[in-house]
Amino acid sequence: MVGTAHHWYWTGQSNVTMAFAALFSALEVVPLTLLTLDVWDFIRLTGTRERSAEGKRRLVIPHKWTFYFLMAVGFWNFVGAGIFGFLINMPMVSYFEAGTLLTANHGHAALMGAFGMLAMALMVLTLRQVLTDEQWKGPEKLVKISFGGLNAGLALMVVTNLFPGGVFQLWDVMQNGYWQARSSAYMNLEYVRLLEWLRMPADVVFILLGALPMALAALSTYRLVLSDGQSGAESVPADDG
Repeated sequence: MVGTAHHWYWTGQSNVTMAFAALFSALEVVPLTLLTLDVWDFIRLTGTRERSAEGKRRLVIPHKWTFYFLMAVGFWNFVGAGIFGFLINMPMVSYFEAGTLLTANHGHAALMGAFGMLAMALMVLTLRQVLTDEQWKGPEKLVKISFGGLNAGLALMVVTNLFPGGVFQLWDVMQNGYWQARSSAYMNLEYVRLLEWLRMPADVVFILLGALPMALAALSTYRLVLSDGQSGAESVPADDG
């Protein structure tokens, strides 16, 4: 919570508040990196091994996609909160860039990347836990697509629109003043409008290949659980392993 205070520059905070905000924001990357490494180690060391059709032994983890989303949390925290957050958290920098697209760039990558991916991880954990191994095969395909779509869409937002747009806007602040870079005249410049349109493919990927498949996976799980309840069939949920 203290780390988010680097967004409070124009709200009349004290020097002490801003100093702690910058310090805690810069240090966020340390525990988040350790969290990602811990999740990766957990994936490598847990689960059961079974022999595949080719005769090779492979690791089977019932909650594999939950941990993949948790690794995404660590990655986007490192990029969105760590790198992009560090770029904007110093009070001297906030004087020039607060409210520009660099703020939105950090906000999208950190908020969706951290809390959004965490919510997806908890949802996938729940969906997997109430289904048998056989029932999970259908929703798992949708979850796999959603994982790729959400991460690819978010990355495209950053690369094609938010970060380059923020850099151009900051440059305009340095050249013409903060008021100019926040004005409608700047927002209607040709290259600014072009960057806005370049955002559309990212949004399409995020919605159609990210959010929609996850919604369908949730509906499919609900239908499977409901049909089991109506038929009186005994369902064996996934193992906690």
